[in-house]
Amino acid sequence: MRFCSLASSSKGNVSVVYTDNTKILIDAGVSLAEIIAKLDALSIKPEQLDGILITHEHGDHIRSVGALNRKYGTRIYCHIDAYASLITKLNKIRPNSIFTFSNTAFAIGDFRIESFKIPHDVPCCCGFNIYNNARKITFATDLGCISEDIISRFYDSKLVVLESNHDEAMLMSNPKYSLSLKQRIKGDQGHLSNVVASKVVSRLAVNNVKQVILAHLSEENNTPSLCYKTVCDYLTAIGINPETNIKIYVAQAHDMSPIFHIV
Repeated sequence: MRFCSLASSSKGNVSVVYTDNTKILIDAGVSLAEIIAKLDALSIKPEQLDGILITHEHGDHIRSVGALNRKYGTRIYCHIDAYASLITKLNKIRPNSIFTFSNTAFAIGDFRIESFKIPHDVPCCCGFNIYNNARKITFATDLGCISEDIISRFYDSKLVVLESNHDEAMLMSNPKYSLSLKQRIKGDQGHLSNVVASKVVSRLAVNNVKQVILAHLSEENNTPSLCYKTVCDYLTAIGINPETNIKIYVAQAHDMSPIFHIV
């Protein structure tokens, strides 16, 4: 099983999880041309995609979902509680193209997938545990807060993709953001800060997680270097070595990540 972040920020998100036989996107929130070009760099043709897993309905996650479906017939997978609102956001799609899941595991080719709801300001937002044989990766962005149930979903993952959206000081001093928008981002239905992400990563480091990708950074209220430093400084302060105990990578807004081989 392999994972690659193709784009990750508050302005557009798409990742790919794949084996030799099965290839799925998580979201499709950038242009179709960008998705096709980046898949090509991985020697994946868009017509080979077995589906798109939808986390939620916001535009930075679904921008090209309809285009992929119309042009290539790509199947769309969404939580049943998100279906009604998602369908109003998509342009015309092919008949019988949306497959809904609930809280039970389902399969797409080589993958067994479990969804879990996470708090965000939409009718339904999902994180995913994705299994290939005994290997597991966990994906969770766009969540305003962390519960014990959610964090337990991350444990024993070979790779965790976790939101680290903003630096609180940068957010609160941003003159372009209204107070209501700042409160929405900081709220329990908004986004995780670097500090909260640091605390989550510290829990993962002692629960059999060795590799984390920090994702969905705000281009207005964060930087990759600040995000990385905040998390690593916190881990070091409590006696966790961010290179030895758990490896940290920060996903870039517009550049592809390395290919993570899950073995």
